[in-house]
Amino acid sequence: MTGLNLGEAGEEWVAYLYQKQGHEIIARNYEIFWKKKIGEIDIICRKAETIIIVEVKTRTSEHFMPLEDAVNFRKQSYLRRMTKLFLQANPQYEDWNVQIDIATVLMDGIDNSVKAVKLIENAIEDV
Repeated sequence: MTGLNLGEAGEEWVAYLYQKQGHEIIARNYEIFWKKKIGEIDIICRKAETIIIVEVKTRTSEHFMPLEDAVNFRKQSYLRRMTKLFLQANPQYEDWNVQIDIATVLMDGIDNSVKAVKLIENAIEDV
C-alpha cells in the first residue's frame, strides 16, 4: 500500500469512527489557499456547537516513534494556523467551540487490516 493510500485508508477509518460517535463530517482534505495552496486539514467535523479539527497519522509500525509523537511542536503550530484560517473563511462558526484532535491508526503492513485506532481529543490547546 502506498503512503497516499495508507493515509487515505486511515482517514476513512477515523471519519467512520467520528460519524459513529454522532459527529457530522464537514470536510475531508480541506485545502487552504493564499495565492497558492498553503495547507490542508485532514478532517473537519462538528458536534453540537463544537468544530473539531482532526489530524490523522497512519503507519504500519511504531518502531520509529509512537504515532502521536509525529505531531511535534512544528506540526501543532501548523494545525493552529490552519484552524484559524479555516475559521476566518467560515465565519458562521466564529462563536463555536473549537478543538483539535489527533487520531492515530496502526495498520498491518501485510494485509492492510487495522490493528489499532486511538482518538486523542483536545490534543492541541490554545487554538
